[in-house]
Amino acid sequence: MSKMLMISYYAPPILNAESILVAKTLKFLSKEYQIDLLTVGEETDFKQDPFLLEEMGGEVNVIRAANPKPSSRLMRKIYREAVARLSALDNPIWQRRAERAAIDLGGDYDVLYSRSQPGASHVVALRVKERYGTPWVAQFSDPWGHNPYHQLQGKAKRAVERLEQQVIERADHLIFPTLEMRDLYASVYRGADVENRSTVLPHHFDAALYQGGAAKKRDRKIVMSYIGDFYGLRSPAPLIKGLTFLKEKRPDLVERLELQVVGNVERTFHPLLEAAEKTLGVQVTRVGQVPFRKSLELMAESDLLLLVDAPSDVNLFLSSKLIDYLGAYRPILGITSTKGTAGRLLQSYGWQVHHPDDVQGIANALETYLSQLAQLQERARNTDIDAFRSESVVSELTAICERVRHR
Repeated sequence: MSKMLMISYYAPPILNAESILVAKTLKFLSKEYQIDLLTVGEETDFKQDPFLLEEMGGEVNVIRAANPKPSSRLMRKIYREAVARLSALDNPIWQRRAERAAIDLGGDYDVLYSRSQPGASHVVALRVKERYGTPWVAQFSDPWGHNPYHQLQGKAKRAVERLEQQVIERADHLIFPTLEMRDLYASVYRGADVENRSTVLPHHFDAALYQGGAAKKRDRKIVMSYIGDFYGLRSPAPLIKGLTFLKEKRPDLVERLELQVVGNVERTFHPLLEAAEKTLGVQVTRVGQVPFRKSLELMAESDLLLLVDAPSDVNLFLSSKLIDYLGAYRPILGITSTKGTAGRLLQSYGWQVHHPDDVQGIANALETYLSQLAQLQERARNTDIDAFRSESVVSELTAICERVRHR
């Protein structure tokens, strides 16, 4: 069996979106390769989900490099600010230790595969490429140096862009989750021939993880679930405003609604959700962050699902949560830009998409979804989503790796 060195800062048992993707990918990728995974050790900024280790499987050899941080949340905040002032790179301590570990592992690998975020994973892979010349596939889940929601300035921006350019130029093949993200990199690094050296490969869902498959029967309540966090510019305000409009027109629909928020809610948004419950009569259930398997269970038990993104003209991102939504076979309402992969994808399945600023459109969509729920649920049950199954996507990833190593 061919050998792969995979480098990803986030990996099981860390509970976050990138680690979940890594777990699902490794479950199927480890059937094709003997894999050494170089990742971080304990990560105090995130919860752990032991199930992700189970999902990943026991065939992967994991090498962990430490990234020591203070145990106190306040001290971690101070630590992050200090690191940001001293280094243009994310996780510099881990990066140096991971580079040493990767070099010590030697060059006896058929293919090198790195993932981000954070970009430090690609920098470590870059050093391996420079040292051993291993065929290298670099996959970006989010933009690194050109993220519109985390913009860098001054020296930090220039330093990151220099490294990012080296990654883009030296990797043998690049993978992006959206056409918009690929086009962004192609426009920034015009001399790197990004379009001809890259593949747009979506996130994926593991169908074996969903249980039940039917929404729970409740006493006339319609459960509309948002699985994810509300923070920064990703706000529940557009949804609440839409419900306020709908309340004036169809109070009978609003009073039947339970809004279930499964994830972390920034404190600034607590009063908004509390006020909605009092003034609109909507039952708001805040579950908080749950283990991955539980989140899939809650998706499958919901009557309909919400995708909420921060306002933008064109949405560069493809949320892995959206692909998990598809695997739950539930109606989905998108409160996101109509321009971009997420909007196109939802519309291709007949689901409505409205920009967060389009409050009236959101209100009209809510009326349609709540009043025609049975028909929409039937449509959801009959959607063809095979292209997003883990087996399909990881098979394409494997084919990319094989083409790269046999050049």
